[in-house]
Amino acid sequence: MMNAVMHRDYESNTPIRFYEFSNRIEIMNAGGLYGNPRPENFPNVNDYRNPVIAEAMKVLGYVNRFSRGVTRVKETLQENGNGAAKFDFSKITVFDVIVPISKHYLSYIDPLTDPVTDPVAQLLNLLKADALSAGEMRSRLGIKHRQTFRENYIHPALQMGLIMQTMPDKPNSRLQKYRLTERGKKFLNL
Repeated sequence: MMNAVMHRDYESNTPIRFYEFSNRIEIMNAGGLYGNPRPENFPNVNDYRNPVIAEAMKVLGYVNRFSRGVTRVKETLQENGNGAAKFDFSKITVFDVIVPISKHYLSYIDPLTDPVTDPVAQLLNLLKADALSAGEMRSRLGIKHRQTFRENYIHPALQMGLIMQTMPDKPNSRLQKYRLTERGKKFLNL
């Protein structure tokens, strides 16, 4: 929402739209990419349509640093177990962001006060020392069936925000590994 306020086109009378659905949140604001950013270099290149508003938001404490908003959103979504935000650049006059909502968000379980299943606890203990691939974890736990492992170990731990992928932009990569989140470390008292 902060990015929507900071980067919107104030010459348009289109309101900022915030829609919450059962499986996603959509934020849309007037004005597409502005200045130097293009779909192929977003979010690594930025520009400010409203530099006075950006500076005011920084002075008031709504923004920590410039050029970090989208990266922080991606990191936060990964940490809390949601999927990656999708940025739709196809709409010329608006900027549209779709954020998938995990089941964890909809039916919140606090792993620090609510019990986790034994499979999830086993998985967390494996990841204490280092990031591991799904295959490495299955091997160490002696589990042969991939789907069972994903349904009973990986998915619940991801949904509870206890683990995260090391390559969230490439979720199906053969090099994908999983590591503890800060929440997972707190759960293990690390």
